[in-house]
Order: sequence, then structure tokens, then C-alpha cells
Amino acid sequence: MKRLFLLSALLGLALSAFGKVEVPALFSDHMVLQQRSTVEFRGTSDKREVTVAPSWGDPVTVRVRNGRWRAGIATPEASFAKHRITVSDSDSAVEIEDLLIGEVWICSGQSNMYMPLRGYSGQPVAGSFETALEASRYADRIRMITLPKREADTPQEEFEGRWEVPSPQTALLMSATAYHFALALTEALDLPVGIVSASWGGSAIEAWMSPDDLREMGYDTEAINSDPKIEPRRQCSKLYNGLIAPVEGFAARGFAWYQGESNLRTADRYAEQMERLVRFWRTQWGDTKARMPFLYVQIAPYENKDAAGTEAPRLMEAQINALERIPNSALVCTTDTGEKSCIHPAAKRTVGQRLAAQALRRCYGVKLPNEMVEGVRFEKAEFADGKAVVTFLNARYGLTPQGEPILGFELAGADGVFHPAEGRIVKSKPVVEVASPAVPQPVAVRYAFRNFTPTNLHNTLGQAVFPFRSDR
Repeated sequence: MKRLFLLSALLGLALSAFGKVEVPALFSDHMVLQQRSTVEFRGTSDKREVTVAPSWGDPVTVRVRNGRWRAGIATPEASFAKHRITVSDSDSAVEIEDLLIGEVWICSGQSNMYMPLRGYSGQPVAGSFETALEASRYADRIRMITLPKREADTPQEEFEGRWEVPSPQTALLMSATAYHFALALTEALDLPVGIVSASWGGSAIEAWMSPDDLREMGYDTEAINSDPKIEPRRQCSKLYNGLIAPVEGFAARGFAWYQGESNLRTADRYAEQMERLVRFWRTQWGDTKARMPFLYVQIAPYENKDAAGTEAPRLMEAQINALERIPNSALVCTTDTGEKSCIHPAAKRTVGQRLAAQALRRCYGVKLPNEMVEGVRFEKAEFADGKAVVTFLNARYGLTPQGEPILGFELAGADGVFHPAEGRIVKSKPVVEVASPAVPQPVAVRYAFRNFTPTNLHNTLGQAVFPFRSDR
């Protein structure tokens, strides 16, 4: 980003100490702007007017009020053409270079969204070596800006950061889930993709919500936020203020969210929290008609240490329930990506691609069948002859693996005690027969309804099965 001075050298030196036109880090070299939209540029100046001049259209001049200015800039159709924007007042100018017009997504959540391509200590991301080596091929196709971890008591406007261009060095520091999401989108659409990445590991959903919504739900926000025993990343609204507010309203196609592990013990209220979070975010983006899709990821199985061993699937159940509360939303299934001893599974490419499949169908008119996009869902269970006969949705072409034992099922009789059970797929049908010698007369069936249990059931296009219980 170049800074230009428009007066003579002597006069420029005299005035530079008193202020110059400024733009936040969000508006900087290598950025991606959402195509066919109005992007609101903003910044500061001590002059009367600021002019924003895009290389693709006419300049826009706006008045400065109380040292601040905002200018709506219309963007053209996406392409790989390199653009620039000059922001100037009467004394100085900022030139933003190497700018692309494409598709922009806001990606947020906790550690599984934040997890960089290089992985965490002792916790790798599958395929990171190959992905990083090939990153330079996407220098003109993918751009990402990552907000630094920051909590705040009030909504912030600025942050320190910059848009990064993929290379073998820079890609390793990018969110692995978001990068693979962008990679799948740019390959499918043949358009540039920009990612605004704003996540914090270990954060609770309360930290990303509106304080008004939390108070309406019965939270004493002042007491929580003044309690030194509660980390800022779990306090009310502090991460929205520090990580989302600085990019609030930045024109984007939609949101991708991967969070929930920090809310296992409050699963009973999580669906309502998600509903309120999405409504609040969309309001802040001016999206009153829910046109920005909210794509989110099922938390992955992991052996948590709660006594019942079912905290995680209860939260997953809340995530499924949230679909009915949130218009234009979609949930990515990750039952098959979990790892028993690691809460940060390596299969980030799978998650990114499944997010992209949802986006392609919802936003870009790509006609993908349910079996390719949606996780397999429980439809019904019937009990007869000592077996549970379970029928599934989103498995029109049947289930796999045929002819092998299906893992992850449990059965219970009238006593309500669940025992491990074995499933067998009914050939060429979306049906599994489940039986256990320990339960001669089953009345309830569950699948993957443990924090972690081995599973192997998929539809023929590779989508996994969401955890379920028939005894709800």
C-alpha cells in the first residue's frame, strides 16, 4: 500500500504531522472485494472531503464528518484482473494495489477453525506438505486476512493485519479449514476467493454474541465479564467486539462457523444461542432477509471425560436442532473425521470441501444432489423380530460398506440400558438392520451417540451419518 503526498515536498513535510487520510488494515494491498455489490470503504481524515477512486469506475467523493468518512463503492463482476483503488484528500493519498474482485466469506469459530495449515504441536493437518507446496499456484485466486486474537469491552473499528497471498510460507499460517474451503470454491467457480478469518481457540459462543441477546437469555453479563476466573475468550461479547466488529458490514457472500467444543456443558441452550448469534450478525451486516448463508460445522467426535460419555453428541444434537431455527443455514457432518485422543482432527480438507459443496449449491447455482452435499440423516426406526430397522435420508443410492459390520450402533430394551450392537446394510437400500445378543427385544437405537466411538457408515458419495437417538 503506497502513501502519496500531493503538495510540494516542503509543504507536505509541514502538514504530515497534523494528519493524513487513513484506511483500516481491512482495506489494503491484495484484498478481495465481493463482486457485484457495494463495498463500504471507511477511514479518517482531517480534511473536508475524501475521494475514493477505483480503477474500474468513477471516483466517489464524500464529506468527512468528525474526522471520519465512509464511501460506498460499487464492484463489477468477478475476474482475475488486477485492480487498484486510490483514497485521497486534499493533502495525501493511499493507493491500494493488487486488488481482486471475487467471492468473500467470513470464517469464524474456535480452534478447529483457527488451526493453521501447519497444524498444532503434535497435531498435524493431513496433506499440509502437498497443499503448502502448491500454494503459489493460487496467488491470484485465494487471499486471506487473519485478525489477531483480541478481546474488547466495546466494539472496535481497527486491527493489525494484512491480506496474505498464498505461498509455501504464508499458506502454512492460514486457517486450514478456511483455506481448503477457498481452494474448493476457486476450483469449482474459477473465480478469486477472499477469506476474512476471525477465530480464537477455546472460545465460547457467548463471547461472539450480542450483550442484549445474552441478557435476554438470563446472563448477568456485567458479573461474568468482571469475574477474573472467567477467561476473556469465554466472557460475554468480548470476541465479537474485538474480532468481528472491525470487519462488520464488509461485503461478503456468507459466513462459515466452526465452534461448539467450549459449550458442551450448556448444550441445552446452544440452539437458541446460535439462532441469536446468526440473527445479530446478519443485522450488523444489514442482511434483513437472511440472504447471507450461515454454514457451520458439526463438532468432531473426541473422547471427552464426562461421566455419561455423551456431552459431545448432545451438543451435536443442538447443532442439528439449530437448522430449524436459522433460515438459510446448513450443517456439515464430521462424524467420520474425529480422533479419539485429539480434539483437533487432521481432516481439514474434508471439512473445507463439505463447506464448499454447501456454498456451491446455496449461492452459486451448482446443482448438486443431496447425497453429495448433506450429511446422512436418521429418518425412522422400526422394531421387530429382535432387530431395529433404521431408514436414512440423503442416501438414495444406498449405504456403504455393504457386506461388512457397521460400527457405532447401540440398542436398548425396556430397561433403557444401551449395549453395543452390530449393523448390516440392506443391499441397495438406505436401510440398516441392527441387532445385539444383549438386547433380545430392542425399543430404542442410537448411532454414534458417544463422545467418541468408531463408525464407518456413509452414503455412496462419501457423506457420513449424523449422530442420532430414537429414544429422544
